[in-house]
Amino acid sequence: MSFRQKPIFVLAHKELFTLFNSPATYIVCVLFLVTSGWLFVVPLFQFNQSSLDTFLRPLPLLFLFLVPALTMRSFAEEFKAGTFEYLATLPIKDYEIVLGKYFGALGWLAVLLAFTLAYPLALLGVGRPDIGQVTGAYLAIFGLGAFFTAIGVWASALTRNQVVAFIVSFFVCFTLYLIDHIAGFVPSGMAPWVRALGITAHFEALARGVIDSRDLLYWASGSAFFLAACLAVLNSRRWR
Repeated sequence: MSFRQKPIFVLAHKELFTLFNSPATYIVCVLFLVTSGWLFVVPLFQFNQSSLDTFLRPLPLLFLFLVPALTMRSFAEEFKAGTFEYLATLPIKDYEIVLGKYFGALGWLAVLLAFTLAYPLALLGVGRPDIGQVTGAYLAIFGLGAFFTAIGVWASALTRNQVVAFIVSFFVCFTLYLIDHIAGFVPSGMAPWVRALGITAHFEALARGVIDSRDLLYWASGSAFFLAACLAVLNSRRWR
């Protein structure tokens, strides 16, 4: 496989390989799995409740830290090491670079989420979970992850400092998380529009098993917007 054949997949493979070889990535992922596993197991054994709710409810908060940590080096490390200039001279378009970085980070997130499939499988052993609700829950998780990953890749393209990229990504994701909580303080006519901009309402609707095209469109359009913004940042670097 060469750049001339499948540049997006080559870059995605390189990004995924880089994440697999980073000790920091494993530390972040282990912390996430331990925390999410504890949130799932405690009510299962203490209160005898077979539900994914305690795992799903705090997930947006966990993703506020997890996804920026996974994506902060996407472009920032390339800029700092000076390898992006070499990449830019290859016969590959900017949008292919953006999508390659994005799919690589999203692939790692998908691998990580695959480990959490043990939770619904455990529920099958102790109860009868609603398959529709489980399907909707994982659509919500993946949609949220895809959206936050696009934000993280965009933030990483703004700077050569990984810490700055993490802070910018966290701030934008946290703002989207907070919007739902401040909707009650705006005029009643604007509240539905403000709430629609936040992630919570869309995440909770899908997590309940209510699969609505508007929620899916929210994740897709939000991801596309920040990927387009990332492409604009790269284009601006070429002009400087």
